[in-house]
Amino acid sequence: MRTSLFLLGSLFLTACELVSSTPPSSSTSSSTGSGGAGGDGGSGGGGNGGSGGGFSLDCSPKPAPELPPEAFCARVAPGAPGARPLPVDLSAAHAGVRFFGPVDEYADADQALAAALLPADGLEALDLAPYAGALPGITCALPANVAASSLDVARVDIVDGDVALVRPGAGPVEVPPEVTAIVVDLRGLPPAPGLREALDVAVAEALAAPVPRLARRVRRHYGMTDEQFTPTNLYKNTIAEVDDDPIPAASSAERKLALLTSERLAPEAASLALSLRLAGRATIVGEGLRADVAEARWQGIGPTGITYRIADLILPDGRRVPDTIPADRRMAEPACIVHEIEGLAAPAPITPLPAERPEQKSVSPFNKRQPPEVDLGTARAALVVAHGAARTFFPYFDVVPDVIDERLVETLGTLGQTPPERPVVRNLLRRFGNALDDSHTLVRDYVTKPAGSFPSYLEWIDGEAVVRQTLAVGVEPGDTLVSIDGVPAADWYTTELARSSGATDAYRFVVASYEVQQLQKPIELGLRDPDGGMKTLQFQPQPLADFGAVGFTPTLRPAGWLADLGAPKLYYINLTGEILYDMADFNAALTEAGAADGLILDMRGFPGVNLAEVAQRVIPGPWSGAIFRVAMRTGPDDVTIDEFADTFGPLESPSYGGPLVLLVGNGTLSAAEHFSLALVDANRATVVGRGTAGTDGNITGVQLPGQFALSFTGLEIRHADAQKSVFHGVGIIPDIEVTLSAAAFRDGVDPELDAAIDHLLAAP
Repeated sequence: MRTSLFLLGSLFLTACELVSSTPPSSSTSSSTGSGGAGGDGGSGGGGNGGSGGGFSLDCSPKPAPELPPEAFCARVAPGAPGARPLPVDLSAAHAGVRFFGPVDEYADADQALAAALLPADGLEALDLAPYAGALPGITCALPANVAASSLDVARVDIVDGDVALVRPGAGPVEVPPEVTAIVVDLRGLPPAPGLREALDVAVAEALAAPVPRLARRVRRHYGMTDEQFTPTNLYKNTIAEVDDDPIPAASSAERKLALLTSERLAPEAASLALSLRLAGRATIVGEGLRADVAEARWQGIGPTGITYRIADLILPDGRRVPDTIPADRRMAEPACIVHEIEGLAAPAPITPLPAERPEQKSVSPFNKRQPPEVDLGTARAALVVAHGAARTFFPYFDVVPDVIDERLVETLGTLGQTPPERPVVRNLLRRFGNALDDSHTLVRDYVTKPAGSFPSYLEWIDGEAVVRQTLAVGVEPGDTLVSIDGVPAADWYTTELARSSGATDAYRFVVASYEVQQLQKPIELGLRDPDGGMKTLQFQPQPLADFGAVGFTPTLRPAGWLADLGAPKLYYINLTGEILYDMADFNAALTEAGAADGLILDMRGFPGVNLAEVAQRVIPGPWSGAIFRVAMRTGPDDVTIDEFADTFGPLESPSYGGPLVLLVGNGTLSAAEHFSLALVDANRATVVGRGTAGTDGNITGVQLPGQFALSFTGLEIRHADAQKSVFHGVGIIPDIEVTLSAAAFRDGVDPELDAAIDHLLAAP
């Protein structure tokens, strides 16, 4: 980095030493009494050093101090130790670096974390120096300051009758009206809660008009930019320029102002000093200022912590603030400026040099998979990154129990200190994801591919997995899984449900069942038929194509009249993508259904056509879609909610306005539920079937160390009713709940479809 130096003076500078004769006052104080050190002048008989009510000044020539190191990490003051479990504070710090720091790629931060967590005792004896070393100019690892959790009480001392020496802190700052100059001591102030307010109060007494703070460029997130599924969707990150509230004024007249600085400054103190100095409103006495310090924030992590940059400070002309702004005066004891401030000229204008520190930028993280190697550091980092992404962007912690902090501690504890295998890491990530209670939450392992499948569509009936449709050799519809690889099915599902996520118990079963539907090896299955007959099957994995051919819906019945089911005047349309994927085919079917006495739309699978258009053709009037709520984070602290809903009008030719039944089931998820919400909130259909997955809204995913990925819902969806009712975890509740049975599956009966027919035929 380029270093700017001027006004260093001679090798020997006038210096003075502040000698405390009594401890600092416990409250705001003003001292003007006699008894100071001998000399000429000074209020109350104090010599060349003013007030005698609590301290004395002894100024004598001293050698100039050595220049401090020109390095970010040597110039920033550390804050308090971590207050939460170490992994939770580590996650918060890393999420701040990853999502808001000036990194080129998210993986740069993730891989630095994995390296830091590699030692067996990497959590118990956390050493973040390698982490900071891998991210130069972005973060620093420092021992925490146990005294930095709070501010001392503010103090004011009057020197020479008309100069106030102010130490910012808690409480008010009162400056007598005869004071004409103020010296504010920024040295040693900790980055504690309330520091910004304390600084504002301290300098406000010198200002007759507010002073603009420097603007900041920060990363803005509209939801979490998807790293897994698609490069372009609703979510994005950009760079935003943000104006801050001005530094307030509290004086009736402008007073001269000097700021005392030291080698290390708290970020808020450095930021205030830069704003005042660059505005020409304060003289800097002590050490120069660094922009990176002013752009940083602290996160305590156990007995240590990190400071990391979250912004670029911006000059009024749009250029970045120079990396360094030199002090106007360097003194062995900067407090001696109290005797010279009245004669100081206004600070000279700064000629900015180009900034060279890492610059804030938007990140394009889609499909940027991280190295596939798995070790202890990778596994730990994957869990920490997953937690940080969920804590920052998951929108439903006001709806679901917030237990992810405890789950992070649990999963890291389960991992222990032994290098893990890939399946262990995947299952621990699944266990973490379970805490989100989100039907979009899945763990992807890019390295391990299934050897084959158990191609069966399973339903959850009274706590058991029952085969509804199957292409599995030796398996029949209506068979119930009673054991899986020698483990009783109830016990097997207890294990898998605890590491599967779902907003409803029914959909959690769907996710858990993937573990038997996609196989790595042959498996032993115990089966019971509807009549109670038992068999054991040594099942060989079948091609994955067979699993796809079974479908992700209870039936692959195509659109058409229902004469074969005794309802020749009723029409059925299956909206699942395996059957219907062209709007022209839907329009043709809807045209044919025009004369029907009733229409059944089957949304038990995942759609393949434009469901907004489908809804417009069956809802005869204007209607509102579900309410979207997207969190926009401008920097790590400023969060606003963008709430909106789309409105639609009816479409004609074709359209259908007659009696309508909507079929839903436990597998109705996401876009399928969004369509169902439209019909329900428009009071357009009778809903028949079983409760849905309870999860709507655009999905997003985070890439993790070891070539894993974790997905979750990235925005909140609410009903379009007056109450904006909660949808997540509730789902679509059928008007007619249908009970399923193994015998019905054996006999080829579709109970939900039969119930829909019965309802329409019974209508007047």
